[in-house]
Amino acid sequence: MKFFLLLFVILFSCTATLTAQSLYIKGRVADGENNQPLKGASVYINNSTRGTVTDENGEFILGPFEPGKYEVVASYVGYSALLYTAELKTNGYKISFVLERKEKSMREILILTSETRRKYLDIFKKNVLGFSYAAERCKIKNIEEALFTPGETKDEFLAYTGQELIIENPELGYTIHFELLDFYYNKATGATYFYGYTRYEDWGKNDKTKKRWLRRRKEAYEGSTVHFLRSLVKKELTKEGFTTYQLYQTAKAKTDSIRKSGGIRINAGEVSGMQIASRTTEDSMIHLYSDSGYRLYELKIKQGWRISYNRNTALKLEIQKNQMIMGQPPAGTISGLRLRNQEHESLILVNERGIILTPMRLYFDGMWAYERLANMLPEDYEPGK
Repeated sequence: MKFFLLLFVILFSCTATLTAQSLYIKGRVADGENNQPLKGASVYINNSTRGTVTDENGEFILGPFEPGKYEVVASYVGYSALLYTAELKTNGYKISFVLERKEKSMREILILTSETRRKYLDIFKKNVLGFSYAAERCKIKNIEEALFTPGETKDEFLAYTGQELIIENPELGYTIHFELLDFYYNKATGATYFYGYTRYEDWGKNDKTKKRWLRRRKEAYEGSTVHFLRSLVKKELTKEGFTTYQLYQTAKAKTDSIRKSGGIRINAGEVSGMQIASRTTEDSMIHLYSDSGYRLYELKIKQGWRISYNRNTALKLEIQKNQMIMGQPPAGTISGLRLRNQEHESLILVNERGIILTPMRLYFDGMWAYERLANMLPEDYEPGK
């Protein structure tokens, strides 16, 4: 079964290297037709637990923040959500959101029987939430909002929603508000992607349940994409249990030359010869892209990375209970990253928080292809906190 997931988190929030300051984002949310304030509109930092609602004047305040770039989302039922990137340096920031009402859909909606719709909803739910124990326990409270439209072929379909999905995740202790922007599924290949804006509400109030949630969140974090990328930008891959190989194709590769390069043979092909995985280090994988008070990094993926984590992740163990996973060792977890367009090298950016800023340019392989909403954590998650 082949999957790839385009991460829907495009958050520019970074830990500042400047002197710590208390900066705030303020603003107003109004109706685009009459400029009347929208009371109770949600305003939040994308993919985080940091958010608020507007008052009777449509005004809001978020913070405090350290200097950095933050994706601020404003949403209101019946209106199209807006995202604005706020760059905080030494002063606060003010944003005026003007939301437009959603137009009545002119899309070609698939007319489905009750049984077929249930099948489509099941596919939608599994691919958005995942295949883990956490996904089984999750509940999309308003899943009836999902509507389906045809794709370019008979095997494809798309999905959209009229309002944000509200997802209860009792395994990790969050309510997730998900503003779906795009969903794609191919029945023939099993390929799928989706993305959107997310806001998390933390349930952690009761001490007993909070301890369990903290443990399960840490298990979800260990070996994840965010864990890897945070370790990469800190240059702590070995310390955190990761080993990374750069992938490249070679038409003619002798065994001796492979040994000398420290590489391993992955597979052989009739035309391309074989794919080699050569051990690599942080210095050749990542480069500082911007250092203007907050840091952005460029990933040098080339043809792809093969990433080994020295332990079995909780996600791997859960998935293996229900299905056989190819390419996984008895001990440890294999994942990977590769470019969607292999013919052209793409600019892949990541911030200090381990958030990929250009996710639509990547495929996620191995166990990372199974990372879905039920096993993902907010951007401001910190292990042990």
